Amino acid sequence: MRLARHQGATTAADVRYSEGDNVRVRHLALTMTVSAALLALAAGLGACASSGSATLPDQVPPAARSMSPAPPSAFGVGTNKQYRFSIDYPLGWLSASTKAAASGDALTSTLWADPKGKVVGGHAFDTLQVAVYAMAKPVKAADLKSHAGDFDLIVHSLIKGLPKLRITDAFRPITVNGTKGFQITYTYDAQNTEAGAMSYLLLPKGRYAYWITGQASADTWAQSWSKLTPAMASFTILPVKN
Repeated sequence: MRLARHQGATTAADVRYSEGDNVRVRHLALTMTVSAALLALAAGLGACASSGSATLPDQVPPAARSMSPAPPSAFGVGTNKQYRFSIDYPLGWLSASTKAAASGDALTSTLWADPKGKVVGGHAFDTLQVAVYAMAKPVKAADLKSHAGDFDLIVHSLIKGLPKLRITDAFRPITVNGTKGFQITYTYDAQNTEAGAMSYLLLPKGRYAYWITGQASADTWAQSWSKLTPAMASFTILPVKN
């Protein structure tokens, strides 16, 4: 089984499942492509207008503050020391990762997918993803509010190509374990499959921006979002060691 072909412009690569089961994943497409200039608040982007009135099921909380922790035994912990983050992931989900193949790609992207969940077009569809992008210059937390409009355009540019996109919880500021950023919740259609997704764009003071997305099909919302929401809420920027 292949892992999910994720939303937006993509970078393909050959990778192995982290479990080392000798399954080869061909043309794994993990994440959106966004240039450093874009994350440096480049002007001239067009916002994607939200449409429709669909709402995600109650299993998808509209804001990080409504998330509750899940039993620790249900999760493992993924850590990236180079880009200084950790995140919980559902045990039993398979993972794969890629590194930038061209300028503007995510520096690194890691995807966890439920091998027992929904399959769309041959890909495991219920997924958790963390992509790390380079910032041309850091934006101070105190300045995020004044730049909210710029980041709104950036976030919409990342998801605007999704078929039948419907924004179900508008772009809003959030704080996740001390890191400030923005959140958006939306639905879209993937090969005639209704999908729900929630994304964070987190912007700690420093060189990187973190794009965290959970998605699941309508058929598996209840079981997947009970795992995805606490997993996303666990995302933590690791302290710098002296």
